[in-house]
Amino acid sequence: MEPKHEWLLSNPGLYEGIQLYVPSTNNALESTNRTIKDDGAFRERHVLSRFLTTSSEIISNWSMDRDTSFTNSKYFTTEPTISLALWTSSYEWAKSNKNFICINNESSKVYYTSARDLDSILKTDLDKYRKQNFTTFNQFKKSFDIWCLEVESDSTWEKSRCTCPAFLKNYICKHIVGMGIRLK
Repeated sequence: MEPKHEWLLSNPGLYEGIQLYVPSTNNALESTNRTIKDDGAFRERHVLSRFLTTSSEIISNWSMDRDTSFTNSKYFTTEPTISLALWTSSYEWAKSNKNFICINNESSKVYYTSARDLDSILKTDLDKYRKQNFTTFNQFKKSFDIWCLEVESDSTWEKSRCTCPAFLKNYICKHIVGMGIRLK
């Protein structure tokens, strides 16, 4: 089957990054399943009453593990960590000669920039990117040469979103930190 039919006609939007903050794999689910299995509680089938009792015990234990009043609690982070390496690469990116196209929305500013070593993007490529209306597979591939940074007007720069692969994995990237540096 040719790529145009597979990716543009039968499965449009079937790629990582089409929707932010949604897992692209089931690794977390598999990890949780293994933790439950390693506990030994669900190695065999149980009647419903035993299943519910065991499930309640597991949830209770996991809740106590996250209780911050305990000295050895497991913390749940709600903000990504910005390492020194990320600060450094962000600063270098912020000082680069990358061109941006800024579009104001009602509640945010959307910045479009070129990916990788490209210095700028063409208006025609940006229009196709925004419409997501590709007629060839090469146009679809070319859309990955554009990254989109969305900065909410009423929030801090740390809550911004980007379409680059690093953001899709870590929920933070040099573009967001760099845009924070550029916008002061």
